[in-house]
Amino acid sequence: MAYDISASHRANNQWVLAAFYFNGNPRQIFRFRAYRLMSPPSEGFPVRMELNTLLPHLEKQLRLCSHRPDMWWREVWNVWCKKKNEVLRTGKIDLEEWNQLQTVGLKTMVSPLGGCDVLWDPNWDPAKHSYLYVDEYDDDCPANVEAFGSVQGALPPGQSQHATMEAGTKGAIVDSISMIPGKRILIKDELSIWKDEFWINDRGYDPDAVEEGQGDQEGMPFIYGNQRGIPYKLKRVTNFSRSSGDDNVEQEPPQLPAVSDLEAYPGLDRTIANSDLEWTLGEEYRTPDLFQEKMQAVGIA
Repeated sequence: MAYDISASHRANNQWVLAAFYFNGNPRQIFRFRAYRLMSPPSEGFPVRMELNTLLPHLEKQLRLCSHRPDMWWREVWNVWCKKKNEVLRTGKIDLEEWNQLQTVGLKTMVSPLGGCDVLWDPNWDPAKHSYLYVDEYDDDCPANVEAFGSVQGALPPGQSQHATMEAGTKGAIVDSISMIPGKRILIKDELSIWKDEFWINDRGYDPDAVEEGQGDQEGMPFIYGNQRGIPYKLKRVTNFSRSSGDDNVEQEPPQLPAVSDLEAYPGLDRTIANSDLEWTLGEEYRTPDLFQEKMQAVGIA
């Protein structure tokens, strides 16, 4: 079943900024990405998602406020203004300028990961998403489509979307930037998303160290990822909304005061959607004792 996507998002390309970090510490980022979702030519075709790394000057700026994702788009705007040698302005950005940032500006501040485009296909093939049928708590659970009925209840509720890499099952080789700088990594990905969960079956292999009986079918050893076919399962912790309270504002430019003091700009409204995971948002959302308890529970002293 397809997750319901708003009409404005289907009709227009969208950009999403994402940071992945360790140990519930948003200042310990190991991967920054800018995703560009491109609307399909017509109904029934996949939505293409282009993966981009951030150019150093933009990533550096966003890392300064990595714990405040509600501020990121203001910082993107400011970086773009500096790139154009324009004076930063306060007040509301003109809609035409905001559209120019999204259609022209952002592409000058990111670098595409060649061969890594992802296709969100409404006609997805269950056989390419075997992780949906794996019970990580049952070593005897068969990982196949026929087993779907027995584990379907373990899936997140509601409608969903599913994606595979355009490169197919062979994956794509990229040069690692942050994980192992200078190292080539073969990436294989499948993804599934629900309203409040995002599963990423992300694996990385070493294409330069083939050993029989190791890693994947070609004998490439794992660099990262779950060797039992279990995806990373991300749960929604917060929701972001505009201060206006109007939900129908996807195309409206935000109020972005050009100031250096982050606290002087209220940013987006951030509300907690999952109080059990609130501690993962950073120091402001937990006590030191709670953090120590959570780290010890996963074997990190």
